[in-house]
Amino acid sequence: MEQVGKYADLMYQFMIKTNMENVNVILGGEFRDMGRWIFALHDVGRHYIPFALLNKVGKLTPEEMQTIKDHTVNARRAMKTIYIQPFSDEMMLRWEEISVYHHERFDGTGYPEGLDGEAIPLGARICAIADAYEGIISWKPYKKKQTTKQEAAEIIESEAGKQFQPQLVEVFKHCVAEF
Repeated sequence: MEQVGKYADLMYQFMIKTNMENVNVILGGEFRDMGRWIFALHDVGRHYIPFALLNKVGKLTPEEMQTIKDHTVNARRAMKTIYIQPFSDEMMLRWEEISVYHHERFDGTGYPEGLDGEAIPLGARICAIADAYEGIISWKPYKKKQTTKQEAAEIIESEAGKQFQPQLVEVFKHCVAEF
């Protein structure tokens, strides 16, 4: 989670420097200081996934896959259990958007709602790339072979216009050397 926060924040900071997509207005000025932590907490809904399922080596059943997918909508549930809110109301909204929608796909085939294009909140579109990259390069018990950073970057680039917004893939390409 910490690495995803770092990667997504590097992309976000690059977007600020290049004044891309009016990012400060969309995510809010306060996000500049909080973004890395909000991005890092994108998987808060995983709290509701049994540990054994998260580490399962074999093929997942359809029910198990749905439990995994439900971590996005369970993010809202997890946030409601927090006694003292860690961010301002505006930043709580950004956190919720990122946590719930980071598995939406630019082409509309993602989950939980099948949003597409710019209907997906900008923070979630940024986080999606960082989360996918970290997932690709990370060791997993079910992976037969470790993927190199170069191979991972090529996979991300190949998903421009499908899983990811093409302009954000270009941001990723500018930032990946710093990951």
